[in-house]
Amino acid sequence: MTWILFEKCLWAALAAIGFATLFTAPIRVFWATALLAALGYGLRGITLHYGGDLLSGTLIASCTMGLLAIQIAHWVHTPTTVFMAPAVIPMVPGVFAYRSMMGLMELSRAQEASADLLILAVGNGLNTIFVLLALAIGVSLPSLLFRNRSVKEIRFINSRKGRV
Repeated sequence: MTWILFEKCLWAALAAIGFATLFTAPIRVFWATALLAALGYGLRGITLHYGGDLLSGTLIASCTMGLLAIQIAHWVHTPTTVFMAPAVIPMVPGVFAYRSMMGLMELSRAQEASADLLILAVGNGLNTIFVLLALAIGVSLPSLLFRNRSVKEIRFINSRKGRV
């Protein structure tokens, strides 16, 4: 399990770097993009391995990615969107979207509509939508919670309250 997960994380990191190149992100953020993509894909894989479902695994992974992106943005002096968008793309559920669209196309060509095929196509479509929503919520939730405060401000507030 560990070698397969490591390999998938590596491919997710390479895909994220490819999307960062496509989006013309600065080269100095490529390491952050690759790190976040590998970490997010790995967290989702670990959640799935230990009995979690795809939706909760995606939400946990994307929330973690969003939290780390705030700190990394401080280090690379770049807005989080620049390296978060390419890092999240490898977690987009393309297989479910493909199966949903193929099922709907098959339904449109069929002489008689099959209830099983309809249920399968709608189920795959709903999986796609909910995983995309989990990605969007997970990536944006940390930014909304900190209301665009910088890492320095967050540390200053915590140090005044006696927390480090």
